[in-house]
Amino acid sequence: MNNNEVLISIKNLKKNFNKLEVLKGIDLDIHKSEVISIIGASGSGKSTLIRCLNFLEMPSSGSITYDGKTMFASNVKEMEDELKTLDKESKEYLDLSSKIKEEKKKDKIIKKNLNKELNEYRKKIGMVFQHFNIFPNMSVLDNITLSPIQTLKMDKEEAKKEALELLAKVGLSDKANEFPKKLSGGQKQRLAIVRALAMKPDVMLFDEPTSALDPEMVKEVLDVIKQVAKTGMTVVIVTHEMAFAKEVSDRVIFIDNGVIEEEGNPNELFNNPKSNRLQEFLSKVL
Repeated sequence: MNNNEVLISIKNLKKNFNKLEVLKGIDLDIHKSEVISIIGASGSGKSTLIRCLNFLEMPSSGSITYDGKTMFASNVKEMEDELKTLDKESKEYLDLSSKIKEEKKKDKIIKKNLNKELNEYRKKIGMVFQHFNIFPNMSVLDNITLSPIQTLKMDKEEAKKEALELLAKVGLSDKANEFPKKLSGGQKQRLAIVRALAMKPDVMLFDEPTSALDPEMVKEVLDVIKQVAKTGMTVVIVTHEMAFAKEVSDRVIFIDNGVIEEEGNPNELFNNPKSNRLQEFLSKVL
């Protein structure tokens, strides 16, 4: 990755589920063609972060910009937290209460605009999940061509040609007319990756793509992700495969308890962890 151009910028991102604060203020710039691995213990906020990037989870506060355009921005939560510290009879309390009402109105407009733009945004962001998310009642080929034809308005023959080329790259040419029930877990995940790539995204997000696989199937999926990374695609992957993260990443992010505890190039981070929490984590997983 030699590109300094920021594609996605995340500032002070927070996410609450009712009273549970899962993300507690994430700041992260993702550069074009960069490969980032996100590591951390279960429940640390890794998957929530990547789901916020695609707005499968709506952030509680902070901001996300994509290619210089603000997709989401809100500071209502910070203001509400500050309000709790003020005397309810004070002028500051009344002023801030009034300001929060105004900001909530602005937030509604931002979210309304985001809902209008979400389909266009998601065309640019490919996402691969833990559990494949492929259509069981459609052939492998139809799984891949459906979205390019319907969403990108691609010609059927062109979509089929490109789908077959992608299947060849991941070793699934002979499965084009099979249905997913006849595929192994590794083959299903390779299909899920191809289906996302068929939409020609600018960014690929992977949320623990090997966690639901038997150990012998993990390598075949990781090899495909390596191929994707080598094309210059911007890739963000949540993973518990440490050797893979070390090999493929330009940068590794360690999230702990909803914050970025440490980040750096893979050699630095794995060979010379600075924080006690990362040292403890690595001692358990390496």
